[in-house]
Amino acid sequence: MGHYAYRIEAAYDGATVAGYLKSRYGYSTRTLVKLKQQPDGLLQNGAHTRTVDILRAGDLLEVLRLEETDRPILPSRRKVEILYEDGDLLVYNKPPDMPVHTSCGHAQDTLENVHAAHCLQNGQAAGRLRALNRLDRDTSGCVLAAKNQWVASRLAGQFEKAYRALVVGEVRYDGRIEGRIWRPDPIDLRRTVDERGQAAYTEYGVLRHGNGHAYLQFRLLTGRTHQIRVHMAHIGYPVLGDPLYGEPSPLIGRQALHCWSLDFLHPASGERLRVTAPLPEDMQQAYNRTIGASPARKENPESPPADLELEREK
Repeated sequence: MGHYAYRIEAAYDGATVAGYLKSRYGYSTRTLVKLKQQPDGLLQNGAHTRTVDILRAGDLLEVLRLEETDRPILPSRRKVEILYEDGDLLVYNKPPDMPVHTSCGHAQDTLENVHAAHCLQNGQAAGRLRALNRLDRDTSGCVLAAKNQWVASRLAGQFEKAYRALVVGEVRYDGRIEGRIWRPDPIDLRRTVDERGQAAYTEYGVLRHGNGHAYLQFRLLTGRTHQIRVHMAHIGYPVLGDPLYGEPSPLIGRQALHCWSLDFLHPASGERLRVTAPLPEDMQQAYNRTIGASPARKENPESPPADLELEREK
């Protein structure tokens, strides 16, 4: 399993083990109870310690990495690219036509099943997938997963996502959409912009446009279900191939929406990480047949530009 190692700072001289872990790193009482039950769950300068013991500046506190497996998951033989992995977390490049989690209708065809197989290959139990961002079944791209509850709690809401999409219509200027998202019918999946809904804010930047389409990058300031799809349809530029908020397209068999990148601070090392997922083949082909085929395209039209940094919120 391995351990996290923390060197005690002067500011925490005299703190208890539990007090330090809770205030400095956000450990929960439940996690601390589990650590106490392990013979090497908590080590102070290499020796067993208790949660009530006192820490001194310069001490080395080691905390066991817990592997929690509360329900069995069937493994899948399907392969999914791993964009980044270490002992704490990993980032999958989820393909389209794959749900993230298992459900009644999807017992063995999800990213969670793929993750179970990956765990077994590494000598671990086939536990659940702690996905910190959830993509629709037909949205591709980065899915960040924590390997234990502590990492999950530290990263929850503490990372930034950038999406990319092909939309119908030539959007020419960057913009921001503010529109509350409402679900009129609890049985129907569709949402709409309505004052009765939850506040939702979407920023977008134009990467390229031409031939009746645009290639955009998005930054979400809120995380509502279907947010990009609802907002773009609302302003008259639906995501290409979106059967729910636009129309199916012969250019692509799903909505042309992709989680392009994730930015976050690693909860253990404090390192700033940025992970990107290249466009899947179906979106790349749709791009080539629309914007890439436009006579007004920019230089090097064969592939989309490497990146666009959207203006950060002031």
